[in-house]
Amino acid sequence: MNSQNTTSRSEPLVSVLVAAYNVERYIEHCVETIMQQTYQNLEIIIVDDCSPDSSGQIADKLALRDSRIKVFHHSQNMGLSGARNTGLDNATGDYITFIDSDDWIEPDYVEYLMKIMQSTDGDIAFSRNFFTSRFHDQVSEDHISVITSEDMLCDILYNKIHVGVWNRLYRKALIGDSRFRPDALTGEGLQFNTQVIPRAKQIGMGLRRIYTYNVDNNGSATKKPNVEKQAYGGIATMDMIKNNLKPRSCRLDNAVEYQYFSTALYALIHLIRAGAISDNRVFYRKLVRYTRNTALKTLAMEINTSQKAKSLMVAVSPTLTVRFAIFWRYCLGRKQRV
Repeated sequence: MNSQNTTSRSEPLVSVLVAAYNVERYIEHCVETIMQQTYQNLEIIIVDDCSPDSSGQIADKLALRDSRIKVFHHSQNMGLSGARNTGLDNATGDYITFIDSDDWIEPDYVEYLMKIMQSTDGDIAFSRNFFTSRFHDQVSEDHISVITSEDMLCDILYNKIHVGVWNRLYRKALIGDSRFRPDALTGEGLQFNTQVIPRAKQIGMGLRRIYTYNVDNNGSATKKPNVEKQAYGGIATMDMIKNNLKPRSCRLDNAVEYQYFSTALYALIHLIRAGAISDNRVFYRKLVRYTRNTALKTLAMEINTSQKAKSLMVAVSPTLTVRFAIFWRYCLGRKQRV
């Protein structure tokens, strides 16, 4: 067995959590980029969520190459939330970071986030930007700043930064006993962030791209239309957040409303792509009515010009707006901004 950890134990231990399910094409590359980190005092936890492919066996072979790797095998599939919770339950590090098993990271990913964490005395450190598997340009200039928990939550809820838990470093004490909700069909990262971020006294933010989000995994849960999980599940997650997010302010209330509006449009995308409007007529009408009635209200919120243009289109016709979005993204192959 080859242990890569030659760094002094005086450096804080960072737990890197990887949930694995049906990623045999990607997991080896993902974990190798973790093993090759310049910051070496790592605990690499891979959770095989009863994957039917060879993901679990690949993880076991990787563990033979590096003593920092710990592999946990679920005897039954528990979903992404369950897999991440197993990782959290077994993590012993001072800091936690999550890597999706079909993504990969730059060699100084952990080092850079630790630098932000230590220089800002933050409870969370993150980069505002990331690469994708099709976008590889680095920012021209980096800048590290301190923001509040409300700032970060608003940026997430207004879709200015991604909603997930990857590309971030969390102080383990901040997470405490918070866990991902197993009953959340989708949006588990957003739900987790709305639990944890409000507790942060301050947050360190950088600009350098250090994480690559894979937009070419056609097996990804978000690629295929799924009415039950992505449409109904997305709205259920937003109901959960709307009812439970604390503390609240007028600014946060507006941000939550905007994310609800965006999620309702996302639900419409899944209904239309699945050809499921007729089977879900009541739900469809509810989404159309809500988005049309809310669209003009969003113009007074903290959104940019392109978001305002979309809101104006929705005010005219939510269905036509969504059909155009489907054509733009899935027919022309345009990807989300980064």
